[in-house]
Amino acid sequence: MPTIKEISAITGVSKSTVSRVINNDPKVSEKTRRLVLDAIQETKYTPNIIARSMITGKLPIVLIIVGDILSYHFAKPVVGIERVLSDTGYMPVVYNSMYDEDKEQAFLDMAKQFKFAGVIPMTAIGSEQLARTFHDIDIPVVLINKKIKRSRFDAVIADEYEAGYLVTTELIRCGSHRIAYISGPNINSRINREREQGYRDAIIEQGFPIDENIIFKGNLDIASGYEAAKKIFSDPSITAVCTNNYLMAAGVNQYAAELGKRPLENYDIGCCETVSELNSGDIIYAGPDLQLIGEKAAELLLKRMQGSKEPLQNITFAVENVHNPKAAAFV
Repeated sequence: MPTIKEISAITGVSKSTVSRVINNDPKVSEKTRRLVLDAIQETKYTPNIIARSMITGKLPIVLIIVGDILSYHFAKPVVGIERVLSDTGYMPVVYNSMYDEDKEQAFLDMAKQFKFAGVIPMTAIGSEQLARTFHDIDIPVVLINKKIKRSRFDAVIADEYEAGYLVTTELIRCGSHRIAYISGPNINSRINREREQGYRDAIIEQGFPIDENIIFKGNLDIASGYEAAKKIFSDPSITAVCTNNYLMAAGVNQYAAELGKRPLENYDIGCCETVSELNSGDIIYAGPDLQLIGEKAAELLLKRMQGSKEPLQNITFAVENVHNPKAAAFV
C-alpha cells in the first residue's frame, strides 16, 4: 500500500506538504495540490483515517441528516453534497431519521462525541432541545432548509412559500376553483407552514374562499396521500389536489387509479417541490434546483472545515422550475 513518503518521493514535495493536501489545507497552492492529488490517484493511495484523526482531532466524516431518503426533497440535495465532497477527503454519511427527533438528537450527540468534521442537517423539524444542541455544538454546521433562532451557522434555504403559491396558481389556471390541499405536520416545520401559506394566499388572491374542510394533514409519505385521497375523491366538487410533497402526490394518484381516474383527464394534481427526474409528466410542480442547494451547502461547509472566518451566509434559492403539462393549451 502506498505511503505519504512514497507520494512525497513521486512529487518531489515534502511529506508535510502531502499531509496538508490530504487535510485540505487552504494555504497549499493550487499547482502543488493538483500535483499531489494526481499522484494520489495514480498510486491509489488511501489515507489512514484513524491515524489522521489522531493528528487532527477530528474524523473526516460529514454527517447529513435527512427526514426521509425516499423523498426527492432530501435525496437530490444529497447528490449535490456528495458531488462537492467526493474528491476532498471527507466522507459523507447519510442518516435517515424518518422525522424522529430523538434519533436526530442521538446522531448529533455522536457527531459531537466523535468529533465529526461537519454536519449538514436537512430536516425541517426542530424542537427546542435540538435547537439547544446546535447552539452548543463545536463543529462546523451548514443548515439546509432549516432555521434556528439566533443561529451562528451558514444556511441555504429554498423559497417554500413561492413553491406553494405557484403550484396553486397553475392549478387555478387549469380551471380548478375548488382545490384540496394535503399539508404535512406543521408543528416545528417551517417548510410545511410556508408551502401551505402559499396555497392559501393563491386561493384568496383569485377571489375564492378558503375551505378548511378540504385541507388535510398528511405525514409526508405515500400512505397518508392515499388516505387523504379517499376523502378528497368522495367530494365530486373537488377538481384538483395540491400536495406538500411528491410522495403524497404519488399516494393520491395511486388511489385515484383504483377508482379509474386519470390525472390531467379527470382531475389535476400538483406538488410543491421539483420532481423533474421522476417521470412525473402528469404532475404540476414548482421548486428550486435541489442539487444546486446541496452543492452550495457543501461548498460553504468545506470552507468552514478549512477554517474560514468569513461572515455568515444565508442564501435563499428562488423557484426556477415551474412545470405545467397543460400550459401549451393556454398559449
